Order: sequence, then C-alpha cells, then structure tokens
Amino acid sequence: MEISSTMSCRAKSRINASFTVKVRGVDAAGKDYEEDAVLDNLSASGLYVRLPRNLEIDAEVFTFICLSSGHSSKTAPAGVAASGVVVRSEPQLDGSYGVAINFKRYRLL
Repeated sequence: MEISSTMSCRAKSRINASFTVKVRGVDAAGKDYEEDAVLDNLSASGLYVRLPRNLEIDAEVFTFICLSSGHSSKTAPAGVAASGVVVRSEPQLDGSYGVAINFKRYRLL
C-alpha cells in the first residue's frame, strides 16, 4: 500500500492499494450492472477504478470495498459500503474505462 503525497490538485491524499471493490448501478446504455474490480486508488472523498463499461457522469452508484482478504462463510467481510456519483469516466487503451467516483455517504462494516 502506498500513500501518494502529491497534493497539487487534490484536496485529499490517495491510497494506492489493490482492494477488491464491487460496483453496482446503471451504465451509460441504461442497463443494470454489478461488476467486481480492483481499486486503483482510494481517498476519504472517493475512489478510482477501471471497469469494462462506460458510466455516465453524475450516475449514482453503490460500491462495497472489501478490506479483509480472508473471511469465513459465517461472517461477512470487513469493508466500506458507499454510495456515490460518477465524476469522470475515461476510455483506456485496453478497452476498459477509468471511473472516478465521489462518495456521498459511506459506512464501515
């Protein structure tokens, strides 16, 4: 895990970590989706993740960031549940989309 100290344009520090994240919402084509992905970075105000689909700016999404690597089937994984809004969705060279999500609410579980 690496904490970025580059604060030139950002109000919050970024944590570059490979936590898994589940993203759920409606894509740019109007279809419901649920995707599992790996975070590129995380801050107190949002996250950045690469997804195989384009999301509309201002689209509302739900995310669950899994903070535990191992859990039994009897206990839920530790994580952060968050609702947020897409603030950026950019096509990448590999065909995926880099999606920035700004948190509206979050809760540690």
